[in-house]
Amino acid sequence: MQRATCKQIEFIIFLLIPVSQALAQESTVYATVVATRGFIVGAKNPETGLFYQRPSDDTTWQHTGSKNTRAFGFAVHTPARGQLSYIAAGNGLHKTADGGKSWKITTGWEITEALWVSIDPKDPQTVYTATAYGIYKTSDGGTTWKQMNIGLASTFTSSVIVDHVNSNVIYCSTEAGVFGSKDGAQSWTKLGLRVGNVRVMAQNPRDNQMLVVGTENNGIYISRDGGNAWARSEAGLDHATFYTIAFDPNHAETMYAGGYVTGIYKSIDGGRSWKRSQQGLTNLNIHSIAVDPANSNRVYAGTMWGGILRSDDAGVTWRQAGLSGSQVWAISIQPF
Repeated sequence: MQRATCKQIEFIIFLLIPVSQALAQESTVYATVVATRGFIVGAKNPETGLFYQRPSDDTTWQHTGSKNTRAFGFAVHTPARGQLSYIAAGNGLHKTADGGKSWKITTGWEITEALWVSIDPKDPQTVYTATAYGIYKTSDGGTTWKQMNIGLASTFTSSVIVDHVNSNVIYCSTEAGVFGSKDGAQSWTKLGLRVGNVRVMAQNPRDNQMLVVGTENNGIYISRDGGNAWARSEAGLDHATFYTIAFDPNHAETMYAGGYVTGIYKSIDGGRSWKRSQQGLTNLNIHSIAVDPANSNRVYAGTMWGGILRSDDAGVTWRQAGLSGSQVWAISIQPF
């Protein structure tokens, strides 16, 4: 057998490196499904709960966790590379500490209709959930939970965010507006937004002072000073009800928004102006959007009863990407 020369070996290694780098950069996409179209009581229905895939899986999704749970929010501790995750569900908070091999409900009967979950990025033992009955917090990884509603004017909370710079600062969106805490949710103060029915809130991943909210019938509002002053974002927006706001983690001024029959809006100037995209959209009711941190051109959108939509050109065109007929509540794309 003829032995390979040093130059031949170097050439083979050169060919393998780009392939291994590409595989290493492929993200994991998670999507929560609340329900599926055509649900029939007592019949065998399509699975709901948490699904995941790699982008190369295209339209194929795998299921993990309980098969028939109403899954709303999802949070993963990124430094643990998917080992530690929580699902906010109709029957409480589900947790895995082994990458989805096993799951357990960490909450009791008193916590239901959990809509959102956020993990403290500096202390994964500390977790917050927004529910129809207020904010709950655990400081011991879900062993015990405490209701944290002091100062809230409304206990129907749709989202809760831990400030990525100072984890003692917490924000939540409610039917009465936006509230902030400076003591880890021990107490809340209403912030400067003068409209209610806030459905979603997002914080700029590069600028913790920039907050954006989507409302029911009142459009999108932006604060650039940590929630004290707010301005309505109007240029290019022709709709008023928004359920999702998503930042491009690689470009601080780029964000996407969607809601009731909106299609998908995109801004490349920090929300000062928007442009609507609907080419290829098979469903205009958008409930979740996420941008792949490994590839900003790749964007996913979850619809109401239309499954997952995907763009590979930064939102210019869209195509169907699986989970057909599902009501997709939340999407998270993690760089591992």
